[in-house]
Amino acid sequence: MVNSQSTKATFSWYLTAFQREGNLWLEWSTDAPFRAQKDKIEVYSGGWPSNPDSDSRKWTWADPDNSPWNSGLPWGSDWYCARIAQSAPDGPYVYVQQIITKADE
Repeated sequence: MVNSQSTKATFSWYLTAFQREGNLWLEWSTDAPFRAQKDKIEVYSGGWPSNPDSDSRKWTWADPDNSPWNSGLPWGSDWYCARIAQSAPDGPYVYVQQIITKADE
């Protein structure tokens, strides 16, 4: 007879955009004991590029010590903000989280 055991763990990643001092700020965190593979925070204008690792206006590594991050871009609507990560070691980048800013009217 073979004994087997299994376990399941669930982790969450958070990404928030907000206005501070007239600029777009992004904040991220996770309760996972690990980081996603080479994850980055990216800001795009005009939509989501088909290659998440291209055409960003600003980006930073998703290092927890760098959050919150002042993008230096003016706060407003229609900033496309994302956390991206490699789908496998040295694989292509994929979207992990996506948000679009909406400025208060």
